Amino acid sequence: MFLLCVSVSLWLMHGLAQTPGFEGTWYGTISPPGAQFDIAVSFQRSDASWAGNLLMENGTAIPITEIVIADNTITFSLSPGQGKVTFTGKLSGATPEISGVFRQDDSSFPFKLSRTPTTTFQGAALAIDPNELLSMMTSFSGPPSERPFVPPINHPSIGYGVRAARDPVANLQRDIQNGTVALKFDGEDGYLRSLLEALQVPVESQMAVFSKNSLQSEIISPQNPRRVYFNDSVAVAFVRGGFIELASQDPELGINFYMLPQQPAGKPFILRRDNCLSCHQSRNSLDIPGMLLRSVYPSANGVPINPLGSFLLDHRTKFEQRWGGWYVTGNSGSMQHLGNAVVSDITKSESMTTLKESVPSDIVALMVFEHQMHLMNLITRVAWEFRIAASLEGATGKRNETIDRQLRDATNELVDYLLFVDEAALPGKVQGTSGFAEKFAAQGPRDSAGRSLRQFDLERRLFRYSCSYMIYSPAFDALPADAKKSIYERMHQVLTARLQPAERQAVIDILRDTKKDLPAVFTNR
Repeated sequence: MFLLCVSVSLWLMHGLAQTPGFEGTWYGTISPPGAQFDIAVSFQRSDASWAGNLLMENGTAIPITEIVIADNTITFSLSPGQGKVTFTGKLSGATPEISGVFRQDDSSFPFKLSRTPTTTFQGAALAIDPNELLSMMTSFSGPPSERPFVPPINHPSIGYGVRAARDPVANLQRDIQNGTVALKFDGEDGYLRSLLEALQVPVESQMAVFSKNSLQSEIISPQNPRRVYFNDSVAVAFVRGGFIELASQDPELGINFYMLPQQPAGKPFILRRDNCLSCHQSRNSLDIPGMLLRSVYPSANGVPINPLGSFLLDHRTKFEQRWGGWYVTGNSGSMQHLGNAVVSDITKSESMTTLKESVPSDIVALMVFEHQMHLMNLITRVAWEFRIAASLEGATGKRNETIDRQLRDATNELVDYLLFVDEAALPGKVQGTSGFAEKFAAQGPRDSAGRSLRQFDLERRLFRYSCSYMIYSPAFDALPADAKKSIYERMHQVLTARLQPAERQAVIDILRDTKKDLPAVFTNR
């Protein structure tokens, strides 16, 4: 579906000679519920026939067909590869506008076009000279957590928003449109249960956040929290009375964002939402489109009290700083945290009042989720840095020492996190109640001795073995070969220096049996 490819910069022809009526270039928006997408449409007349293109924000042009113009009405169609789309609109106003509806299957949504370029289409993204980009990048130093990501995300070696997405949600959308998968709309939860099943996201992973930190903040509250579910590649968020939000990791492109309107349809739209990048591409996400988890001090209605501060969540975060604005269910032992409570005095962070209502929000799922989300960002960032470096080397004909040092810093940061260096130690035993821990641990893969990187500890630390299960993720497998070579070398160094011999050998044995691309340094006995 053409709406799935939305990016941040593009080429467009400006200054086209405009003639009265429909001919020329029009700019505007398509507006499904809760979403808005910029487009440009160009109509050309040749004698009695018409031709045209619909231009997307990433520069992709889709031919327009079946153009029929009668007085001030126009209809036209396009086939973006996933079903025919038909537009019907009328020309009106002293400042001309075309407004109407577009239809696909049994769904219809409004659109509006004018002669004035939208903000997205004002100016083209010029090709960056490799030497200029190199100069900008080498002016910074340090690991990704300290160093900004300079290249544009639609750089040819990355192609975010330009290349076709292959993440699980994009794949599901293609299956829905070609009829091989059907989503069922059922009751108050709408598509939620059917969607989780189609994406193989366990319902046991449910977590609940009641702080107003989302696109749907107006309807989120302690009484109506946002429920979040996840697997190794996808996060699904649902709030009663709103639409479904999805974040899905493409093996090479990183996190793509989508929304599913809660309206019954034979083939429902799952819409790309790159406007999510206004929050989800920042220093807190390592400057790439990524995941964000925060712990806040919430007021009684869920509004974060920003002057009191907030904390980013991952497995290194102190437990006393975790889960502000979240429900936490299960046995947390002696652990002190900010969950299940609101601030009664907005001037004092310590004035926390426990909430009476508690929504299932498994503590083990929360701990796994916060570990995984930051690692997903790190994998994407490191992959992009290696691809950019290879592109610059090819363009300039030489390697750069500063870029090589940046790659080493990036590798070190990823490996340290992958191997749980600096993980916050558990203050006591933790136990979930949803069945998530049991279902998660059963997935494997397992070595010849029955051991798995998904096995939990939950008394001293999160997992029994100090290596993340995300080493099996499609995004890790898709890392450039030179990136994986550096990562594996660094992993062996850290495992040798940090772990006791028995635990080090257990991790290496598990990897030997379950990871096919390990280098000789791991496989030689």
